[in-house]
Amino acid sequence: MLEQLLTSSPRILAECAVAERLRRMPGIDLHPTLFNSPLIYGPDPTRNAMASIYREYLGIARSAGLPILLTAPTWRLDAARVAAAGVPTSIVSDAVSFLLNLRDEVPEDQPPVAVGGLIGPRGDCYRPDLAPSTDDARAFHQHQIDELSATGIDFLLAQTLPSVNEAAGIAEAMSGSGKSYMISFCTGTDGRVLDGTPLPDAMARIDAIFPHSRRPVGFFVNCTHPRFILSAYQPGDLGRLIGIQANGSSRDVTLLDGSTKTVTDPVASWAASMNELHLRHQVPVLGGCCGTGREHLEALAAV
Repeated sequence: MLEQLLTSSPRILAECAVAERLRRMPGIDLHPTLFNSPLIYGPDPTRNAMASIYREYLGIARSAGLPILLTAPTWRLDAARVAAAGVPTSIVSDAVSFLLNLRDEVPEDQPPVAVGGLIGPRGDCYRPDLAPSTDDARAFHQHQIDELSATGIDFLLAQTLPSVNEAAGIAEAMSGSGKSYMISFCTGTDGRVLDGTPLPDAMARIDAIFPHSRRPVGFFVNCTHPRFILSAYQPGDLGRLIGIQANGSSRDVTLLDGSTKTVTDPVASWAASMNELHLRHQVPVLGGCCGTGREHLEALAAV
């Protein structure tokens, strides 16, 4: 499904922030290590709050006549964190079912909706010095990748990766899953992966590990701003970059980490930069990360 969408659709939406929006809502407390994932179990007001964000994004895509990629709330559901948190051992598949059930609600005129399983880094997404080696990453993430692959998801997405070493290990584990998969790097103000690797080099290093049939479908960047990518690379440099989920602010992401309030640039200028990236570098999938929400996705749908 994912490959077909990328072939047939020049522009595809991706979700904007979910957990960060929930964090700002009164009466909602995110889990200290699993973030928004346990909200799938209720109580109803908190479960419904998360469901309403996904429904909102689905509605924007339907109104615009555009396909959309959504990811299940599984970002921190690796085996170690799940075991330590004492939540149901079925939480990975339960989180996928939560989102698949929402997709089942959409009306017949809804453009295609691809649902993915989300995987996060082992450590802090802004600390590449804490990232595991390639071998350790493959071993650490394998269990969750296997769990997600056994569900009805359409693709796997490893997101907020600050290190090419960890990305390589995750890609090795994902390549045997039978699912389409993508790798998304955290990039800084210089357009490089946070471990200092230029983005074209990072993508080429991952691709070089595999025969063509087992390579990632493509690469994303997230937790960054489109201006950082635009200023760092020329057309033709980023041929394997297929998506961006951008922060709403053009400030350095490492300075925004832990902020008690949402920091954003004007939505119109943000969307204009996103559209420029889309046109200059032929990046088809456009969505949001920290500091984004309904108005950002509406702006992407309108450009």
